Amino acid sequence: QAILAQGRCGAICIYFRGIADRPPRLDSLAMAPKAAGPPLKKAKLAAAEWEWQDGKEWRAFNEEDAGMLEERYKTLGAKAKFVTTEFSFNKGYDTMYEVSFPKMQQVNTETKKSRNIRRKDAKGSKKASWEWWTDQADWAQFKEEDCDLLEKAFSSGITPFMTKKLSFNVGYDSLYIFDFDVMTQVNSDSGTSRKIQRTAAGGSKIFGHVKGEDDAYADVLLAGKDSDATGGAAAGVKFDLGLPAAFTTAQKKKGAASLRKTKRDYGPIISKDKHGSKCFDEMLKNEQEFCGEWVVFYHSYSCAALLYEVQAAVGSVLFRFKAEFAGLPRILAHGFKHIPDAARMLEEFPKWKDKDHNPAFKAVGLCATSSLLAPDSEAPAKSVFLAGYSVGSLAGVLEKLLGSVGVPPAKIPKLAKDIVGLACEHGLDTCGIPGGSKCKSGRSGHMLQIFLRRELCDKYVYPSFAYGVPDKKRDLPFSTYMAIAAPIKGQVRITLNPDVFLRATYARMFTYSADPTYHEKRPAFIKQLVGLLEPILGDDAVREKAARGIFGGSPPDWWTPEDQSEMAAMPAARYATSDMAE
Repeated sequence: QAILAQGRCGAICIYFRGIADRPPRLDSLAMAPKAAGPPLKKAKLAAAEWEWQDGKEWRAFNEEDAGMLEERYKTLGAKAKFVTTEFSFNKGYDTMYEVSFPKMQQVNTETKKSRNIRRKDAKGSKKASWEWWTDQADWAQFKEEDCDLLEKAFSSGITPFMTKKLSFNVGYDSLYIFDFDVMTQVNSDSGTSRKIQRTAAGGSKIFGHVKGEDDAYADVLLAGKDSDATGGAAAGVKFDLGLPAAFTTAQKKKGAASLRKTKRDYGPIISKDKHGSKCFDEMLKNEQEFCGEWVVFYHSYSCAALLYEVQAAVGSVLFRFKAEFAGLPRILAHGFKHIPDAARMLEEFPKWKDKDHNPAFKAVGLCATSSLLAPDSEAPAKSVFLAGYSVGSLAGVLEKLLGSVGVPPAKIPKLAKDIVGLACEHGLDTCGIPGGSKCKSGRSGHMLQIFLRRELCDKYVYPSFAYGVPDKKRDLPFSTYMAIAAPIKGQVRITLNPDVFLRATYARMFTYSADPTYHEKRPAFIKQLVGLLEPILGDDAVREKAARGIFGGSPPDWWTPEDQSEMAAMPAARYATSDMAE
């Protein structure tokens, strides 16, 4: 997840189940039928006032709801998001509401209707504040006149918002594009992208960083132990693949999944950027090639890019992974012993109070969206591609990863330093890693395009709302939805089992980097990165030990101990075609 304040879904009233296109009467909120289940906890007296927006008016939550919100605010923090059924007006309905303190919104997950909320502290600020992420890896506040301009646009629900009227832009006349859905600022002339954030009026001052998806995975690495081999993943799975010719022909006729009954509209940020537009063109071209036998998903990331690249290079040396085409989000297979696929994840999900922020999910799961062009409540591709999905520190994580994939301890410090230096040389943004640096363009975003055989879609992917909450309406099963829906849209959660996603027969992945320099130099970087690892993983005994460590036991039966990097090589023309040859 995103880790910064995210923008507007639109100021629309909350709807009760069964009431279409009509907001509830205010006096009806206290008249909802009583629930048959256990009573809500007694509300604590709110230390601050909580209000909801009704048109142009603000109205106070009742004491019970205000107490619940204040308790969550103080317990979880001003950047928290959570899902709840505990609003007093929801008794007897059990509708799930998403509450976002950064956006100060509550959203009905069934109807998608949203309402603005706010927290009023007598000692707090009367105005919202706006900040931007600096080259020194900290937040700096916009000038008051710029804050007022941004707040007016944000409150009006305008996104993206384009303007030249900024105090720091006087004499330059550059067009700036602000996307309040993912909180980014892009200079359309230079292409430079920065993250921004908003602190709501009356809210606590927010500095620093809350973990997003990709760096939360880094926490899983840090928390793990080198001896975490607990029996290994369910390795060596095999599938009989084959779809009826009539079905694949029909899917080919429907064309690229992201363009099914959807305009080829890249949005103002991507469409104004030559490199961004080229990447989107290539991704849609891939979709057209693979649309017969494969489903496609998109995963946005930023600060964990170096971890993904190192895992890909290790996968090349040990498992024939096609690292020259894509990073690899998950390689450590220990967690897949317990959660090998989507069905098992759905069994475990109700136990996780923190939803997809749970460490068990982070170890095996990936958040993604099912379309390159469709809107999305968390990480719409058109909005997040340039800036990526998070910012933060990865101190110590690279070293931990190297140890986990079999690098001898004595060689880790020098190898980590060499890897960071090589990444900086090729233009990869490594500002979150000690010794790293910010990329020249300021574009730290990356997009992983993931193709999976249609026959495996239901086994490893489930449709979801935000936070990984299952979306039962799209689960027809999900592979059916992906074949018949138009337009295709919505989030998914992928169990990225390396026993499947390392193998080109079952999955194909492509990395697209927002920074033009790194995107161009990535193949050379990966080749040299593999070259750094090969001598260290240089004999059969070391490689076998590494493979056993990665899989937490016996490696898959398709694995052999010799250096796999040469066998991993595959011409782009072959890899980017939909045939199944591995």
